[in-house]
Amino acid sequence: MLMFILGIVCFVLSIAGALAFAFNLLPQFIDACKTKKTGITYGYFILAFIGNIGSAAGVFWNNLQTGVWQWPLYGNYLVAFSFTLALFIMRIKYKK
Repeated sequence: MLMFILGIVCFVLSIAGALAFAFNLLPQFIDACKTKKTGITYGYFILAFIGNIGSAAGVFWNNLQTGVWQWPLYGNYLVAFSFTLALFIMRIKYKK
């Protein structure tokens, strides 16, 4: 029974963590839309792109090796990558 409860708790926490990671740039995106400023350095974008692409590649390689496909993670990386890309475009656009 304890393992069942622990499994449910871990599952809920993993969903919450995945959503938080995927949408962590949403407040910054909303602020940038309102103020027409991003205030984010190019170094952040470089690390964010490397992190999202690298993590997705690592998960993909693991999926190929194990045969266990972790599709929710790809959605997570896609959402995070999309917000990062949108903010990067806004950073370039609003800098002028």
